Amino acid sequence: MTQRSRIVIPVAPHSRRRQRGVALIVGLVILVVLALLGVSAYSVATQDERIAGNARDRALAMDAAETMLRYCENLIQGGTLFDGSTNGFLMAPTTPGTLWLGDQPGAWTGNNVYALTTAQASAINPAWAAPPQCIAEQFPPGSITPPLGPGGMPVGALGNGTSSLNVARVTAHGYGQNPNTAVTLVSYISW
Repeated sequence: MTQRSRIVIPVAPHSRRRQRGVALIVGLVILVVLALLGVSAYSVATQDERIAGNARDRALAMDAAETMLRYCENLIQGGTLFDGSTNGFLMAPTTPGTLWLGDQPGAWTGNNVYALTTAQASAINPAWAAPPQCIAEQFPPGSITPPLGPGGMPVGALGNGTSSLNVARVTAHGYGQNPNTAVTLVSYISW
C-alpha cells in the first residue's frame, strides 16, 4: 500500500466569515450611495420642471399685460377716451412724490380700471387666470409742450401747430395661469 501524503494549509477559522461580512457591508454602502444619487437626480429634475413652469407662467402674464397695454393705447389713439371718473382715464398726480394710481396695489380693484370682459380675455387666451386690466392717467392739458422746430412750430408728434401735447401714462396689469403671477407694464402715449 502506498501512502499518500497530504499537505494541510492552516486557515484561520474566522477569515471566511469576515470576508463575507465585509462584502455585505461594502455592497450596502454602494446601494446607499446609489440611492442618494437617484434621490438627488429626481430633486434636480423636479426643480428644473418648476423653474420652467414658472418661466412659462411669467411669459403668459407678460403676454397678457402687453396685450392690454396695446389695447388701451389703441383706444386712446382711436379717439375712444376714458371718461375721467370710471374705466380709467384719470388726471395724473400733480404733487411731487405722489404715487400714480397705477402704482397703488389697491387701485386695481376700483372703478378706475378698464378691463377686458371674461369672454374677450378667453377668446384671446383662455389660459389667463383673470382678464388683463389697464389704468390711463392723463397729464393736465397744457402741461407738456412739444419740442419746437424752425419758425417756432412744434415738431414730432404734433406738427399741427398746437402748442401742447395730450399725454397719458398707461399702466397695464396681466396675469398668468396662476393668479399669483402678475406682470405690470407702463407706457406713455401722446395724441
